[in-house]
Amino acid sequence: MNAKDTQKILELASRGEGRRNISRRLGISEWSVRQVLKESHPMAGEKSHTDRMRERLDMAEFAALKKRSTLFEIIGENILRAVQAFPPPKTPPAEKLIFNKNHEPEEMVLLWSDSQIGQIVDQQESGGLGAYNVDIFLERLEFLKTSLKKIFEIHLDNTPYPVFNIFFLGDIVEGSTIFPGQERQTDMHVVEQVMFAVDKIAEFTAWVAALYPWKVKCFCVVGNHGRVGKKGEQSPLNNFDHLVYWILAEKLKNIPSVEFHISKSWWMLAERMKHTFLLVHGDDIRAWMGVPYYGIERSESRYQKMLGRTGDGFRYFCCGHHHQEAAIKNCIFANGSWVGGSEFSIKTLQVAGAPSQLLFSVHPIFGVTWERNLQLQDPAKLTPIKIYR
Repeated sequence: MNAKDTQKILELASRGEGRRNISRRLGISEWSVRQVLKESHPMAGEKSHTDRMRERLDMAEFAALKKRSTLFEIIGENILRAVQAFPPPKTPPAEKLIFNKNHEPEEMVLLWSDSQIGQIVDQQESGGLGAYNVDIFLERLEFLKTSLKKIFEIHLDNTPYPVFNIFFLGDIVEGSTIFPGQERQTDMHVVEQVMFAVDKIAEFTAWVAALYPWKVKCFCVVGNHGRVGKKGEQSPLNNFDHLVYWILAEKLKNIPSVEFHISKSWWMLAERMKHTFLLVHGDDIRAWMGVPYYGIERSESRYQKMLGRTGDGFRYFCCGHHHQEAAIKNCIFANGSWVGGSEFSIKTLQVAGAPSQLLFSVHPIFGVTWERNLQLQDPAKLTPIKIYR
């Protein structure tokens, strides 16, 4: 490259031409143009993107940016300044909570199922995962009464409850003939089971009726443990649960606030606070891998379809049998059990839930407004599982 070419490159660069344009006009490589500009006048070449940015930014601000690392440090101050420019929020009008003692009436519902009075679960044989007999049933009945009294004191203070409902969902007694070896797991003959159940449940029902000026309404369906013979051999009503209900109704007939409604089938519909409940025991509901919830949903859907053909169907589905409490889709209530873990559930299903029963409240418009899973066993009295060392 001669001096003439160098001179032309410098002249074009002084007019603001970039390296690429100079190279194209003079037919000289861009690298050669860059070298001439670098050697002759370093600042005369085309400005880099960084150089142009530096000219646009205040140098003091640029120096501060170099020291910052996070997005908030870079733009946060500008955002804060913009937010501070917003007008302050309007002060909301002063409001206070109003506690009205005259709420609309509701009704409570206690689900009672799977008390299986007469069953024995040996604590040692279960490895400490379960224990049950008539004495433990009585302890749990007293614990239930203590819990209910506290709940009544909370809710009856602000909401009128003209009715307390008990949905008896079956398996009130253990029975003795539904599977081989059942008698080995009982501490009472069936007649004793029936009479003991009648006596203690009658005492409980009378206790509830005397606590508050309400009606106590009992709705009853049978379970499978109290049936006579193998499944399907006889009528579902050839069942010791059915006998318990009829004797209870007769024993409590002199208490005017207590009513019994005993189904003549294995299921029944009960209307409470303008909402219809379907009551079944649930022994016909299949569980998959020990999990009953899919089967319960499926059963609820099928009953809904059947009953919808002849009426309006129902809103709530209540069942027991599976010894696992659950509220599904806000319309299905599966009750727990009084037993907790039994030999069958622990050994076969590997299920040993805490003994519990469900209690909920029903509003005429809103339906079920609250629910409580009532534990039947004092957690402080749980027996630790033995560890061998």
